[in-house]
Amino acid sequence: MYRWLHDSHKPVYTISVAAELIGCHPRTLRIYEEEELVQPKRTQKKYRLYSQHDLTKIKRLNSLMAEWGLTLAGVRAMLKMAERFHIEVESMLDEMLK
Repeated sequence: MYRWLHDSHKPVYTISVAAELIGCHPRTLRIYEEEELVQPKRTQKKYRLYSQHDLTKIKRLNSLMAEWGLTLAGVRAMLKMAERFHIEVESMLDEMLK
């Protein structure tokens, strides 16, 4: 009946809109990118664009840090461990946040 305007992986949100939707400062998103926790797409003019999937991942990372007291280094280590052991990060995050 209803069609989504875009798929969840399509980058459509600028950094200021993404930050507002998440409830953080744009600098926080830049730090997450520098720490390789999220990789927004870039336009030809080098503007960052975030997808709904990116925003969901960032919200989950924020929850991990808030609820579990993890630092950025802790989150990065957790993600590397998931990659090393071939664990799907999304399902691991779902389990941890239950």
